[in-house]
Formats: sequence, C-alpha cells, structure tokens
Amino acid sequence: MSPDWPWPVVVALVIPPALGHLYHFILLINVSSGLGLREPLMDRGRALLFAGLLISSILLLWMHVRAPWWTWSGTLWSYAVVCAVSGTIVWPFNSLLIARRRRPDGIAGRRETLDLAPTKRASAFIGSGRGSWLLRLPKNESLKLCLREWDLSITALPEPLEGLRIVQISDLHFAPCYNRRYFESVVDACRAWEADLVFVTGDLVDHDLAIAWIEPVLQPLEARLGKFAILGNHDKEHHPREIAGDLKRAGFEILEGRWTILDLEGTALAIGGTSAPWGPGFKAIDVPSADFHILLSHSPDLFYKAQGWGINLMLSGHNHGGQIRLPLCGPVFMPSRYSRRFDRGFFRQKGTLLYVSEGVGGKHPVRYGCPPEVTRFVLQTATGLRRLGGKTVPMRKGEALERDWVED
Repeated sequence: MSPDWPWPVVVALVIPPALGHLYHFILLINVSSGLGLREPLMDRGRALLFAGLLISSILLLWMHVRAPWWTWSGTLWSYAVVCAVSGTIVWPFNSLLIARRRRPDGIAGRRETLDLAPTKRASAFIGSGRGSWLLRLPKNESLKLCLREWDLSITALPEPLEGLRIVQISDLHFAPCYNRRYFESVVDACRAWEADLVFVTGDLVDHDLAIAWIEPVLQPLEARLGKFAILGNHDKEHHPREIAGDLKRAGFEILEGRWTILDLEGTALAIGGTSAPWGPGFKAIDVPSADFHILLSHSPDLFYKAQGWGINLMLSGHNHGGQIRLPLCGPVFMPSRYSRRFDRGFFRQKGTLLYVSEGVGGKHPVRYGCPPEVTRFVLQTATGLRRLGGKTVPMRKGEALERDWVED
C-alpha cells in the first residue's frame, strides 16, 4: 500500500474502475446473447463469464490492495483507466439517455392494470414447476399485467387501413412455474379488445410440458383479418415443429422467414415474420411490393435493416424491457447485440416505427419496475389521431382490476 494514500481513499477510488469492470461484463453478456447462439450454449457461456467476472474481480482487488491501480503500469493500468471512464462517464451517460428518451411524436396511449398478485387466489396463477418460488417474492410484478392501447399516427398509412386494430402478444414463455390459468387470463383480457389482426411475436414455450397449452390457450383469440405468429429463440430449443403445428391448429398462420399479402379494398398489406438470427431471415429482395409493410421480428435488432427494407411498422419482443429496472440505472441485462438500446417501447427512424413489447412471461419470472404487458394498436393517419376510449375488461371471479385508465 502506498503511504501517500490513506486506506479510505484507496477503497473509495477503487469504485469507479470496479463499476467499469462490471459494465464491460454486462456489455459482453448482452451483445453475445444477441448473436444467434443456441440457448444451452449461451447458458454455459454466461456461467463461464460470471465465473470470470468473480475471479478477475477478486484478483484485481487483491492487486489494488497491494498497490493502488493508479500505480500500475502497462496494460493493467490502461485497462483500469478505461474501466474508470466507463464506470464514471459511459455507463451513467447511457443510463441518462435511456431515462430521458421520449416517445416519438404522433403516439397517444393509455394503460389499464390487471393485478392478479394481491388477490386471495393469487396462488391459483402460480404453478409448481422450477422457478415458481420466484413468483412469490415480495413486490414481484410478474402477475401484474399491463393492458396498453396505442393510437399510432402514421403519415404513409393508406386510407383503407385507417383504424386498423392490431393486438400483439409476445414472450409468453409457457412453463410449469406458472399455472396455465395465468395465460388464460391474459388471453381473456385480449379477447375484450376488438381486433383486426392478432400477432404473436415469439418465445411461446420454455418447457416441453407446456407445449400442450398452446392450442387451448390461444385458440379463443379472434381477429377479423387473421392471426399470425413467429417463433423465438427459446422455441427453437423445445420442438419448434410441434410448436408451429399447435399454433396452426389454434388458427395462426406461421410467418417464419416469409411474407403474406392481404388485399384490403385494393390496398396491399404485406405482413412478414422472422425469428432471425435464430431462425430464417430476409434479404431486401425478399420483401414484396405492397402499399404498407408490417414486420414481426422476435428481436428488435433488425430495426436498422427494416428501415432499408421500407418497413412501415415493426413489432418485436425478446428483450422483456430488462425485467428488472433499477433506479437511475434502468435495465441492466438485455439480450441484444445493441445491448440496452432497444429496451422497450417506441423507436422511430427513417419512416420505420418499431415497438418493443415487454412481454408476458419469462424464463426467470422476476419483474421489478417492468410488469408484463399485452398491447393493442390502432393505426391512424397523421391527421386522424384521436384519444383512446377505455373499455373495461371482464374479469374472472377472484381477479382484481384497476378500473381507471391511466395516461401512458
């Protein structure tokens, strides 16, 4: 220990590089999780990275106690400086940008909350499978479903699509840690909305035993123009052909790496879907000519490519909003090659509007500051934006509903 620096100062000055070291680890986890690797491989990779973080942190702290990091030389000193910059500038600035990000113009919405957790029958929505104990953690919001409605002002919207109603359900993650009744309640809430189109944007299943839930749970959903679905990275690990078959029997058309075109009063509406990079993707030449394009992409990482493809509306999930959002810091872990950039909500650039759903379930059912959601969109021309009217959702006995709409 350098005699020029008292112990409390040495301890305090280790905090910035320690935070930066942690930030680099989080960045590595997030980016690698969005590269399309299989989930079992990623699970092992994350375990190795966690072990590496622990070992390297202990080693660097031991070296710092022996000789403060600012006395190091060469590569170690350079890395410590980079960590200090990341911990004191880069991470806080990035978190500030996330906190200050505003919804794009021309979008108005409200939300309603279906709160299952505080009811006397809350245990009826909790299963007995692995991880079910997490649903019983204090203040866990995994059973507090947000019903969000959005009016979207879109300049390029053809007149026959004025008022088109779209329901999006994403990241159900069927697994025995939940009781099937939870997902039935989610679908019941969605059925209260009138819908022209219903979209499921991937990650339906997280356990083989729950594949049998797909048809009975999702079949009751109704849509005037059709129901469409894509798979997600978790579905690829649980008999994807069987999942796709059950979706078809539930009345869904599967859009895995392909497009379909609906003719609405002479207007061509193209709907495409992809679970890339885990499933079949597109090239620009694959995008059909149409008057309006909607892309279902499990991951929002295709946003920049979608702009080049001329996509008008892109609906995604996958990131779950981070599931845990900390004060000041916001979300931490985000399985995206862009890390925390597309965490949740709306993004608009070059005529493409993206919405990233926070999803319904999760492999690990823990949510703080980030409750699950289902969403309905109503498409409006730029001059036809209106305020949403609320519709009370009929609930089953024993379920609690916050009946007042809240401006979102």
